[in-house]
Amino acid sequence: MDKNILIDHYLDLCGLACPVNFVKCCLALENLSLNQVLKVDLDVGESETSVIDGLKEKGYKVKIFNRDFKKVTLIITCEQK
Repeated sequence: MDKNILIDHYLDLCGLACPVNFVKCCLALENLSLNQVLKVDLDVGESETSVIDGLKEKGYKVKIFNRDFKKVTLIITCEQK
């Protein structure tokens, strides 16, 4: 994945439980225009799985930008409105 992606909005959701992190992602995405990008940091595990699956189900393009043992960084693109 291109490391020079233009980020339009960033959320640090580490430490937040489901479904709060999913809801915050959805609210942030509602405020973005078509093809804008949201970068999100989440805890690895249930938060990661729930957010990725939920956003893909809603039609968003979700890619894992970076991942370590504790945190995952997602790049989410608004390709639908």
